[in-house]
Amino acid sequence: MTQQTMGMVLAGVSALLFLAAAGIGLWRLFLHPVGQLPGCGRPLPVPDGRGQRLAVAGALAWCLFLLTALCIAAHRYAPDQTPLQAVASTLCGGLDARHYLDLARWGYGAGESGFAEQYLMIVFFPLWPWLLRPFALLGLNLWLVGTVLSIGLTAVGTLFLYRCVYRLSGSGRTAAFACAVQLLLPGSFFFVLPQTEALFYCLNFAFLDAMQRDKPGQAGLFGLLASLCRANGVLLTGYAVLWAILALRRNRRLRVSWLLPMAGPVAGLAVYLGINWAVYGNAFQFTIYQQQHWNHSFCLFPQAVAIMSRYIGGDSVGIYIGLWTVVLVFAELLLLLLASRRLPPDWLLLGLAGVAMMNGQTWLISAQRYALGMPALAPAAGILARRWQKAVLLAVLAVLWGIYFAAFVNHAPIY
Repeated sequence: MTQQTMGMVLAGVSALLFLAAAGIGLWRLFLHPVGQLPGCGRPLPVPDGRGQRLAVAGALAWCLFLLTALCIAAHRYAPDQTPLQAVASTLCGGLDARHYLDLARWGYGAGESGFAEQYLMIVFFPLWPWLLRPFALLGLNLWLVGTVLSIGLTAVGTLFLYRCVYRLSGSGRTAAFACAVQLLLPGSFFFVLPQTEALFYCLNFAFLDAMQRDKPGQAGLFGLLASLCRANGVLLTGYAVLWAILALRRNRRLRVSWLLPMAGPVAGLAVYLGINWAVYGNAFQFTIYQQQHWNHSFCLFPQAVAIMSRYIGGDSVGIYIGLWTVVLVFAELLLLLLASRRLPPDWLLLGLAGVAMMNGQTWLISAQRYALGMPALAPAAGILARRWQKAVLLAVLAVLWGIYFAAFVNHAPIY
């Protein structure tokens, strides 16, 4: 079998897995007795305070471990630099962090003659650089500030994750396990870098927490901010629609305030498109620069599977851009399919939409990092796994995390 044929077969299988899970999700959304769906009971369980504190403490401890490991690895390459300088210069020179920090300093379209890639800044969403901008004006070390903020946001995001899964499952152990899965995802070291991952993670679960607490105004605000952070923040609009369908099926009266979580993410994306138009005269200028510079364009995710399967081979590109990426997409689909009868249908369909949107790129080199911002994956693992399966899964994740981290600090093609 040629690689092209193998790619077509893998693309077809991935599409079938997606359609199977989506079919189950839609059936459960519209036809399943709503009172039997997890997370649709009234009242929802109240998360325990001790578990929430432990979730925050565990996230902070893990982030400090990640940062320490990165600093030790970077010290090998630049022993004469401070730890964070070494991380920035030796491990992260090709990552998005430098673009976000440049945006915090200069803004969009400012002084394009100042550095060669200024025009590419429009590709990056504005919320994270806006958050760092005041510190740039104060002349502070943005890498240090961004690292501290990312660690704090990861801890808060983990708190929201714990609360959300506790309400879905009624179990502190299940919620704690979901937090452990999220933090052990192989790309989790991106949570302590000055990029959008921690902020987007936090905003996603803040939105979902607000929806569970029936606070549509708060959810609308968090959804707007999420869409100003990453493109897939707009998927939260779809979640709000699904949530409203379930609410109506529970015989709740339609409220105008339910429009807020639907409109917030769309408004955030509209602001970003407006920035594109104001700076370059084209609301979709970012897509042009993505295609020209990174060969990124949108496609159906099975096409991305077929494209990336062509790179599968024995070198580092073949392993971490080819094999790892394809396997990851299949792992996401299988997890959601296996959890499709236990995960609430609104969460399931949100997860599938994330798989489709974030893996639907012609040059899918950051699939592992994108997985950090797919909020349904960790809850699906938490709800699905039995006690012995949880131990096995955490052990497997720990091994995969070690492999991926070792590859990253040894300059494998991981972005």
